[in-house]
Amino acid sequence: MDVPEPNRPSLSGYINAGKLLSWRWVDARMAPARNYWVTTRSTGYPSSRPVWGLWRDARLYFSTGSAMVRNIARDSRVQVNLESADELVIIEGHAAQMDASDLEFWIRAYREKYETDMPESTDGVYVVNPRRVLAWMVDPTGRDGGVLFSNTATEWKFG
Repeated sequence: MDVPEPNRPSLSGYINAGKLLSWRWVDARMAPARNYWVTTRSTGYPSSRPVWGLWRDARLYFSTGSAMVRNIARDSRVQVNLESADELVIIEGHAAQMDASDLEFWIRAYREKYETDMPESTDGVYVVNPRRVLAWMVDPTGRDGGVLFSNTATEWKFG
C-alpha cells in the first residue's frame, strides 16, 4: 500500500509547528505491539476490545470473535489504538475479511509473533484498510511540561 505524505492534523488549536513523524515511526510501533484496541459500532454504544494482530504494508490483520464479527458485518468502520498514550497511533478505517491469499502469511507470522497456532481459515480474521492515521509522541524527558504531542502530531490521509 502506498503511504501518503504526512501532514499536520487539525486538532482545535493544540498543534504547534514542529517535526512531522515518519511512517517508519508508525511501523516501528505497530509491528511489535502485542495488543491492539479495536473499536467497532454495535447497535448502540461503540465497543472496544483488545485483539492480537499483525501489521504489514500499512494494514492491521487481526482475529476476533462473534460480537465484533456481528458489529463489523453491520458497519465496517473501525478505529484501532495502541495501548500507549505516550507513543500514540490511531488508525481509522474499514475492516474486511482477510483474503485467502494472505492465509499463509497470517498463519506463519502469527505463530512467530505469539508462539501459538491459528486455525487454517480466514473465518474471523480481518484486515483494516486505513483511511486516516494519527500519530504523536510525548517527550518522556519532561521538556515542555512532558507534553510534546502538539509538536509531533502527524496525520496521513489514505484515498
